[in-house]
Amino acid sequence: MFPSFTFPSLGELVIYSQDGSSANLIWPPDAFSAFISRSSCALRTLSLSSVTISDLDLAAALRLLPSLISFSVDGLVNPEGGSPITSYFLSRLTLHDSGPPLLPKLRSLFITFHETGFDDAAFVGIASSRWLPDPAHAAAIGIDCLRTLVLHFEKREVDEDVYRPLYDLDRKGMQVVITGKGSNGIEGS
Repeated sequence: MFPSFTFPSLGELVIYSQDGSSANLIWPPDAFSAFISRSSCALRTLSLSSVTISDLDLAAALRLLPSLISFSVDGLVNPEGGSPITSYFLSRLTLHDSGPPLLPKLRSLFITFHETGFDDAAFVGIASSRWLPDPAHAAAIGIDCLRTLVLHFEKREVDEDVYRPLYDLDRKGMQVVITGKGSNGIEGS
């Protein structure tokens, strides 16, 4: 599809398996890059479900989308097995003092994770680094504050001790929902 179309007004892009099967679509990094370049659109929402993509290609794709406000993933698979939501990928979403931030306008992040191995501490780091309740400070460093954070584990329970720092962010105004297999989890405002 990407080589065939140009959509300069595209604001939302949802990519998922059409037949609803568990078969994953293979991510075409060069075709996507050319599509975004050719379209010159200010994409605000990206949702990927049942896509095979590496953590490097996922980070590279997001680097092309500085206007993205909402990002959701469900059931992504790394071509070499496992998930592309790796420690490397999560570190790219964490704001650092050096270098331009990935997804500076990000306000909503939704992840449905289908594996068992997940870097919980890195995920908490994303939330902590992107919580900037002072709009003047956020504007001064060129980013938006993360407002909604949803993480769902399909195959594991939530370790509430690890996610305890997010309780405070939820009380301060960030909507935080962390759920897992079974009934335990963190759900806030």
